[in-house]
Amino acid sequence: MIWLLLACTNSGDDVDSQVDEGLDTQDTETVDTAPPERPSFANPQRAEDQNPAQGVFELTLSAAPQSFVVAGQEVQGYAYNGQNPGPLIQVETGDTLTATLENGLDTASTIHWHGASVPFEMDGVPWMKDPVQAGESKTYSFELTEPITGWYHPHFDTERQVDLGLYGVLLVKDPAWPVAEHELVLLADSWGEAPEEGHHAGFVFQENTWTINGLESPVLDVQSGDSVVAHILNVSNMGYLSLSAEGMRVIGGEQGLNPAPTSPDRLVLGPGDRAIVEFSPGSQEIELLTHPYSVAGEIQVGEPVSILGIHPTGSEAAHAGLDWPFIAAAPSPDPGGTAVRYVFQGDEQTGEWRINGETFPDVTIATLPEGEPAVIEVRNLSATEHPFHLHGMSFEVLSVDGVPPDQRTIEDTVNIGIRQTQRLLIPADNVGDWMAHCHILPHAEGGMMTVLRVE
Repeated sequence: MIWLLLACTNSGDDVDSQVDEGLDTQDTETVDTAPPERPSFANPQRAEDQNPAQGVFELTLSAAPQSFVVAGQEVQGYAYNGQNPGPLIQVETGDTLTATLENGLDTASTIHWHGASVPFEMDGVPWMKDPVQAGESKTYSFELTEPITGWYHPHFDTERQVDLGLYGVLLVKDPAWPVAEHELVLLADSWGEAPEEGHHAGFVFQENTWTINGLESPVLDVQSGDSVVAHILNVSNMGYLSLSAEGMRVIGGEQGLNPAPTSPDRLVLGPGDRAIVEFSPGSQEIELLTHPYSVAGEIQVGEPVSILGIHPTGSEAAHAGLDWPFIAAAPSPDPGGTAVRYVFQGDEQTGEWRINGETFPDVTIATLPEGEPAVIEVRNLSATEHPFHLHGMSFEVLSVDGVPPDQRTIEDTVNIGIRQTQRLLIPADNVGDWMAHCHILPHAEGGMMTVLRVE
């Protein structure tokens, strides 16, 4: 069933009919045509829990070819359970998730739980494990102990399968968090020059066009004074979000709440990155804008575009903000020493991307002993930025080019700027062979991926 449609309604249709009925050209030139009506915002459809037991969430995710509509254009792609984005899986900390992948594709696939610290056997990567073959199934089961704004997607033929539409949200909430009057889940996907294949192929969008849950610039209608919280996920293969909005507060990231809220001029989210933001609309409309962004570090020409409108009705004052249980925390001191060093290299001209001069799968495996925190240093010697993602464990950012962050920063995906060095503290508390890679998916497919072993 196709559950999400964007109707590109042109309010000038009546004008066209008048021309057909014989109005002369001079008359039609004086008629103003309104811009297309913006669609109403809709969250992804929630997954239904198939297990009535307390503390257990069980579902089936059927991956299959699917025809659906994005921004008024028909797509031949893939989908979980016939919907794109896939079902929103929302659970609480301490719950056990049991998800069965039924592979109805004509190729192998997996599910990777991006942001969740799962056992290695559940990570959904084909490294040392067989993928789920066409017509077969696999059950993933694990406990979710920490709040995350995570997502799930294949980690086999990743660039193509994610591009064709296989992704959804895994939202793990702390029951102690306050409840907003409007809680939004925003899966942002970018559209530009069409690739040769994939669910973006054949589209005629301009560069820097984004959709939210398949909708182009949707609008959320609220009452003035309402509280609005949004979980923003960048599921694009390549595009960067550079976000701004009046009164936007960043309250959390990939791994739950931040130590304190911030109000940055720009919130940059690379592919695979996520954030939790809070809006407090008064009587004025709020537009969430994304600005042109270049991974080459160049000034990007162009105007920002709105990816979401929050349009209030009424004259109540803006909400003061919810009472979040922030816990102030300073960055950990750098213990010195470097257990593992990753150097990113490569360029767009060749399409060859390397870590430490190696291309996956011909890589040297770095090894850490379980339970002994260690520092990983990531250096970017290439001419583009790279979102670095580590499976199986989150990490703390100790410094960026020698400068510690203003507050303790826990990530699983972090953007590495051009010629930048970041030092990351890894807990080494999850045994397994964990992929470490750039989350610009063509870069990962081009070889910018390695393996970190905890034993």
